[in-house]
Amino acid sequence: MSAPALPTNRDENWRYANLRPLAKARLEGAPGSPGMSTNPIARKLAGFDRWYFSDGHFVEFDASPEARIRLLDARQAGESFAALLDSDLATAGVDFTLARINAARGNEVLQIELPDDSPPLNVELVYRAVTPAANGTSYPRVQIVAGRNTRLRVVEHHLTTGDVDAVVNASFDVALRPGASLDHVRLQNCSNASAVFDTLVAHVGEDAAYRLRTVTLGGLTSRSTAFIKLAGRNARCELTAASIANGNQTHDLFAEIEHIGAGSTTREIFRGIANERGKLAFNGKMIVRETALDADSDQSLKTLLTGNGAEAAARPQLEIHTDRVRAKHGATTGKLDEQMLFYLLSRGLDRPAAQALLQWAFIEDVISQIEPAALRGEIESQVAARLHSVAALPGLVGERT
Repeated sequence: MSAPALPTNRDENWRYANLRPLAKARLEGAPGSPGMSTNPIARKLAGFDRWYFSDGHFVEFDASPEARIRLLDARQAGESFAALLDSDLATAGVDFTLARINAARGNEVLQIELPDDSPPLNVELVYRAVTPAANGTSYPRVQIVAGRNTRLRVVEHHLTTGDVDAVVNASFDVALRPGASLDHVRLQNCSNASAVFDTLVAHVGEDAAYRLRTVTLGGLTSRSTAFIKLAGRNARCELTAASIANGNQTHDLFAEIEHIGAGSTTREIFRGIANERGKLAFNGKMIVRETALDADSDQSLKTLLTGNGAEAAARPQLEIHTDRVRAKHGATTGKLDEQMLFYLLSRGLDRPAAQALLQWAFIEDVISQIEPAALRGEIESQVAARLHSVAALPGLVGERT
């Protein structure tokens, strides 16, 4: 069987992505490391079960064994989960090429399954890539089935060992039954030599809610592809995303949210900062089907350019097939507000501190929505480090409980 054709910049949804590292990578699964020689994240979130993975391979967990979480062989997981998602998503074209490669090349799948009306569950996943691209690709894979009226919180950390030029190809599948709720936080802070790709597919049932908060800081290149179906009546999605691209970094995010159920609702916020020669792209596509009467969609996409060679593209798209809909969108790309900068300088701040404060306020639109507070404090510290502004933001950055 021939390998599937990789996406290229000729594909409309991939025109802004930097795909060169993917084309050069060895697609065989990376071997991983047998143990975590050092704890990559010192403090476990209170009340969360934490699982550690190396190049997508399970290493250990820091929790009591939880019956609703299990590791499966990739072949066991593939067929059983495909039936939970609409076939048009499972068999779609080039946008799912990387997900299909993940399913074919990866070895393990973490499956989280909450039976109907079961108690809440909090899970923290730490994925560390340790293998250079020439020796293999990391394939993290997660599948979630949240039963009726269940509550789940998932936090993903994606990082690397040192400055390794790892390639990560992650896959995340979600099925939310009626009344289920998933709060999902993703933090990607891999090395600046790495390439990180992920594909997310979510099916949201009646009165279910999916809240996705994603923060992208690391990687020479990153690309996130998300397809979310609001299939049930009153299904809800909140997608908030933040990206910072420094130096030669390129971050690209494509999110398609399809409203099918009547009264379905989406709130989408993107804030991106491109420094130096960094490049950012966010493509937010909203589809409202004929059946989605009284759907409500709101997009706010903003990017900030702070370098002469910086580039950004924020593209809201609307495809509406019914008159009974509320939909609004806005997209802006600009530089720091000179009047606000002058105001801060006139109050005694030096220029670096004033610029850092304005960038911080801009990106906090997303960061402030992350829970729990301890996780938000950790992410704020990493954001400040990427902005080279920790010393310039006393009292705003630090650990929280």
